[in-house]
Amino acid sequence: MTTVKIAPPAIVDAVAGMSHRFFPVSLDQNLPHKPLVTLPLFASLPPVPEDRTATKQLNLFYILFGNSHSLVELLAKTEFSNPSGSIKDRVAQRILSNLKAANKIKESTVLVVPGSGNLGISLAILSPQHGNYKVIGLVPERTTHDRIQLLKSFGVEIVRTPIEAHAESAESQFSIAKKIATDLPDAILVDEYSEGANVQVHSQETAEEIFIQCQGRLDVLVVGVESGGTITGLGRALKAKIPGLKLVGVEPEHSSIQDGVIRTGAWKVEDIGGNFTPSILDKSLIDEWIQISDQESYSTARQLIREEGVFGGPSSGSVVAAALRYAKNHLKGAAQKPRVLTILNDTARNYPSTLLSDDWLLEHDLMDEAMAKSAAYHRHEKYRAASVEDLQLPAAVTVPPTATVGYALDLMLTREFSQLPVLNPTNRKLMGYISLTALTSLMEEGQAHESDEVSKWMYSFLKKGKKGGARSTYETITPNTPLADLSKFFEKHSFAVVTDDDRRWCLGVATKYDLMTFLNRRQSSGRAF
Repeated sequence: MTTVKIAPPAIVDAVAGMSHRFFPVSLDQNLPHKPLVTLPLFASLPPVPEDRTATKQLNLFYILFGNSHSLVELLAKTEFSNPSGSIKDRVAQRILSNLKAANKIKESTVLVVPGSGNLGISLAILSPQHGNYKVIGLVPERTTHDRIQLLKSFGVEIVRTPIEAHAESAESQFSIAKKIATDLPDAILVDEYSEGANVQVHSQETAEEIFIQCQGRLDVLVVGVESGGTITGLGRALKAKIPGLKLVGVEPEHSSIQDGVIRTGAWKVEDIGGNFTPSILDKSLIDEWIQISDQESYSTARQLIREEGVFGGPSSGSVVAAALRYAKNHLKGAAQKPRVLTILNDTARNYPSTLLSDDWLLEHDLMDEAMAKSAAYHRHEKYRAASVEDLQLPAAVTVPPTATVGYALDLMLTREFSQLPVLNPTNRKLMGYISLTALTSLMEEGQAHESDEVSKWMYSFLKKGKKGGARSTYETITPNTPLADLSKFFEKHSFAVVTDDDRRWCLGVATKYDLMTFLNRRQSSGRAF
């Protein structure tokens, strides 16, 4: 595995006026010192230095408190920078080290892993280094498609389990995992909810990193809770070293970890929460529990991405939202600015179709008011009632399928076109298009020649049906198409061929550049949008 060697980490001290930089990210399998960054959601920062790696100063604080004085120094330990994108890499490595020391790992070994899926991913990533064992992951039905695909890509065999099944029931992932581990030869049950290594690695490793990076000064530690290993390990070690440290546990609304009371209702956030109290969780260490709604979690995660450049996932949003709430409720008027540390467990990169999708967030009502207004603006108000006709596109320049590649290239280079529609000269219907980039590459590779007909190399819009007939496969864009719809179209396509409603005539070609030009032209003319 590749190792990136960077200077040793050091705490960023906002009060002392030092530069705000990210701590080094190590890709070494030993997973040392995950970055600790300052989140100026509350921090009163000095002017942003010329170094562009510095954290950008923000004014999110104004939204929360309505004044210009900061309350706390909010830090985040970015555990999502581990190779798999989650804090579970630490646990996986410790578990495997213990199994290897006990000579229990071999090529025929099958690791049976109940949980939310992240530990299964971490174990699968490490498989080639520890004997190419197999992994069976038991995950709840609410697990996102993105995570399922990620598990599959690492060769994890997936078993779905009911969301509502209690830990002691025969249908729970733990009961099913025990049965699988009992029935399969060479199978080992990896239960992070009762695994001592889960607590040990955070008590001995993660806590020591935090103590060094914070220079022994920390007032509040905010941790998301699922198996209980992270918060128990960190709480035991850091409370012993830092007198007066407050420990805050975070779970989703409807979760039952803090009291074990079964509740109706489900949550969408992965990696935290549960419907029982794990055996390794030491609740006596926790000073306060905070439950965070899905909307708070997802909207805060997106705000972290957009305004802080911190690419944490939904559970990271939960933890930061809880830290903000705790600071608002408990830390007003402190004589010395308290230091609050959040543990960000997961990466946003593993949630492309949920957290990173505006459409999905809108559909599930997970945007906050500011995000919803912004989405509405970009969907509708940005373009008002404008349609493709308002782009004032020049008349379409087309070629027949019998035109030569040389002629088409000359035409595109002369007119500065990137594409040319190809029309059937008999019925004037659109057949497809040719691309300047594609033709140039084909010419350079010696596949296409200037004398070739463009029909040989065009992208065809016609697809043969089951009965041999041809049918169109492109989306109709007409002069009446709203620009909001055209903008959506450009999220997947580089250009649009504009036709009449019956697709009889090719009227023009539109690109995202035309859309941007239109907006700039309207703004310059003084019209609000």
